[in-house]
Amino acid sequence: MGARPHPFREGNYAPVRDERQLEPCTCEGELPLELAGGMYVRNGGEPALAESMRDDAAPAYHWFDGDGMLTGVYFQEARTATGRRHLVPTFVNRYVLTDVYLASHALGLKTPILPSIATLVGSIWTLPLILLAIFRAVFLAFLSFFTHSPLRHLSVANTSILWHDGRALASCESGPLTWVTLPALDTVGYWSLEGDDGEPGLREGMIGWMKEWTTAHPKRDPTTGELMLFHMTFLPPYLHYSVIPSTPAASEKAEPTPRILAAPVPISSPKMMHDMAASREHSILLDLPLSLNPLNLAVGKPMIHYDPAQRSRFGVLPRHAPDLVRWFEAPPCIIFHTAFAADVYDPHDSTRVDAVELVCCRLNSPRLVYAAGNLDLPVAQALPAGAKEACELYYYSFSMSSPTATSPSHAFPLSSIPFEFPTVPQARVVGPAKYVYGCSIKHGNFDAALGGAAKIDCLVKVNVDALVRRGHKRAEAGKGDSERPVDERTVSEVLAQQTSRTSNDDDVPIRILQMPPRHYAQESSFVPRANPRSEDDGYLLTYVFDEHQLDEATGQPRDGATSELWVVDAWDLETVVAKVKLPQRVPYGLHGNWFTADEIREQRDVASVRSRP
Repeated sequence: MGARPHPFREGNYAPVRDERQLEPCTCEGELPLELAGGMYVRNGGEPALAESMRDDAAPAYHWFDGDGMLTGVYFQEARTATGRRHLVPTFVNRYVLTDVYLASHALGLKTPILPSIATLVGSIWTLPLILLAIFRAVFLAFLSFFTHSPLRHLSVANTSILWHDGRALASCESGPLTWVTLPALDTVGYWSLEGDDGEPGLREGMIGWMKEWTTAHPKRDPTTGELMLFHMTFLPPYLHYSVIPSTPAASEKAEPTPRILAAPVPISSPKMMHDMAASREHSILLDLPLSLNPLNLAVGKPMIHYDPAQRSRFGVLPRHAPDLVRWFEAPPCIIFHTAFAADVYDPHDSTRVDAVELVCCRLNSPRLVYAAGNLDLPVAQALPAGAKEACELYYYSFSMSSPTATSPSHAFPLSSIPFEFPTVPQARVVGPAKYVYGCSIKHGNFDAALGGAAKIDCLVKVNVDALVRRGHKRAEAGKGDSERPVDERTVSEVLAQQTSRTSNDDDVPIRILQMPPRHYAQESSFVPRANPRSEDDGYLLTYVFDEHQLDEATGQPRDGATSELWVVDAWDLETVVAKVKLPQRVPYGLHGNWFTADEIREQRDVASVRSRP
């Protein structure tokens, strides 16, 4: 009997390896002029080596594996013969030319250099395979130094993309940020946080190659221009924290801010730490019971291991004083993505922070880590009988006014609906934000349904401000905080009760856009409207695929299958303003970002870009 089909190799999860360079697209509807000169880009793992995607191939495969491929739509402004402004959307998708990508081609490989995450979460019975995969990677990295493409950095840059100080930067945890150009999406090379005035980067000393491992989700303060990020290593103190300012020429700030490079924030062991959060004055680091530790192998555990007996810890630290970190403990959980953090000030002293709030997507099971690799959740990591698996939008509040507090003052789910891939307007990433946008599914739950490759059939807008206020009132009434969501409705119940928006004021806690049958979306990005009526007055951009284009017999995309980029009115979360018809399919991927016309114009000059094999 053959291996069971891998749900993340099939349908619109199957990779697209064709690259296209700025091809004009047709459009249904009217593109808003707020998009003029800007560009939406989404990142995701697209295995470049064909053998790695065969069902009978030896290498394991995980949805988080794969070479980074950037897929974007650039909105070029043009004028009609009568002088009327209009937009011409152009499509481009390009592999990020990382050392891993180039070395793989230089060595003529048919399977990836780096071990799959599916291998690293294997049981003790797969220990020989894990060790073999690691030794093979080390040997191939050594051989690459005898080619024209030596493998000096491990990053595959396949997770997210962001903007900082004149650079568009692709990211993932296994290396430094990778600089790419807009709108062509050419790869310039790695940026290891070097400064313009000769400040050294992270690749210094014996463990510099590990310190340069950088979170996939750095946080940028749009007011100061600072970039906050962390680095996880396999050696003590395991966790380091950085703040990288913008240069005066490209920054929005008037005064220079301190530069912090890899300041230690000690924790007990290396963790699989994917995201962080930042408020105006604080940063929050997540020390959760999901380890990423080679020493696990010595005690019969996989390198990536979830221990539900451990507590979750949240490190809240002043942005420029990581040595003053305060740790707060809470029940075990997994948090891959945060929405925002915000400072709550003393009503009698506007300079004093009473609390720091965190809004995030909280899971209580590691099932999706296994499901995305087509693996069963180990019995030892399963929830107790009767406990629900949940992926919910969650709220924490950490008291800064009480010096003895060691646990959150408030902690509760905001809604019971499945919720992942949270986004807010870029001006609200460093909070507060009233609204959080995200992805949901009408039936089932993300962590459980990902065993069958859950697909996004609902876009959601949550009025976080309204639900947090309701949650605090519930606590003040003596009912206390609990695992009971503030809004306990299902997706179907929300849809049944939903009415069209008619007012600028919106106290509706949740709005949902349900996709048409067999249409599935991806993470969205927010673009504000000119002269907005409210914080949520703008547009959501998301890639959409119609699965009627899959072959009924095989489940694979038919030749010529294509995707669309939808422009959705974020204010009413009901109107699809425009649909850009793309020249090819866009596989279900990870995280995207909206780049403004000003950012694209202000890009740094580059002397050269990497060439393709």
